Amino acid sequence: MTVLLVGGTGQLGGLIAEQLAGRDEPLRALVRSGRRAGRLRELGFDLEVGDLYDARSLRRALDGVRAVVTAAQGDPLRRRVAPARVDRQGSRNLIGLARDAGVEQFVFISALKADEGAAVVPQLAYKLAAEGLLRSSGMAYTILRPATFQETLGGTDALLRRIVERFGIGLMPGGGRAAHSFVAAADVARAAALSLDHPAARGQVAPIGGPGDLSYHEAYARIARITGRRVTGMPLPWPVLSAAGLLAVPVWAELRGAFAWFAFLERAGDTCATPAWLVEALGHRRTFDEGLRAMYLGEQRAPRAAR
Repeated sequence: MTVLLVGGTGQLGGLIAEQLAGRDEPLRALVRSGRRAGRLRELGFDLEVGDLYDARSLRRALDGVRAVVTAAQGDPLRRRVAPARVDRQGSRNLIGLARDAGVEQFVFISALKADEGAAVVPQLAYKLAAEGLLRSSGMAYTILRPATFQETLGGTDALLRRIVERFGIGLMPGGGRAAHSFVAAADVARAAALSLDHPAARGQVAPIGGPGDLSYHEAYARIARITGRRVTGMPLPWPVLSAAGLLAVPVWAELRGAFAWFAFLERAGDTCATPAWLVEALGHRRTFDEGLRAMYLGEQRAPRAAR
């Protein structure tokens, strides 16, 4: 039977696709358009054009599928893929129709502290609601809750990196002192792929972070040391973030949720203890310094394939 990947044209989804490639079973990807799906074709995925809001295309994509892996993620800056559509409506549609189609296994990428922040952060509330639907669906499930991605500070298209490189300023949500278990997207991708085969993954809600914790203040100091750049930290206190969220509502209400998320993480932190079974299965997890060298200097260490 087939493994279906949802969100495979995004950054994390593309990394998951690379981990799934070469499996001894058919692979399929649900894509909104074939224009950005060339890499998925190269990796051996059959493409089903559709989206999470069209029940007919979802049923076609789920036909003959034994397992679903979804990395679909809303973007508060884009109305077509806003969190209220993707993380709330889209996830509800996918989980319900996967259950009806007899899917055996479902791997869902959620967010760290979705349970703690759901009362104040809409995006986390959507994630938590989807988790609840999945846990009650009767399908075998693995829910991964990643910490802040290392790519937030160093990804090719990351806004915070562009500000560092252009202005030498490191924007720090809140006071920049809260600790984060910055995790490499590639390690989350490996965790998603290995969850299909690892017996300990079934029925688990697993936080996943990197091997060390540090604050934004410390992270920018690392960036300065490794790149040789001068980086001046600029705190954005949570009252400022809250006010920015209110001001954004008339323009685009979803931005308020993004600012609320930043403010929540400043108060609660974003650290976790990755479960022992997952630490063992992953082996080496990319450290923050290794991530910086890869993202800023182009130094690469080949990741282990999921097993």
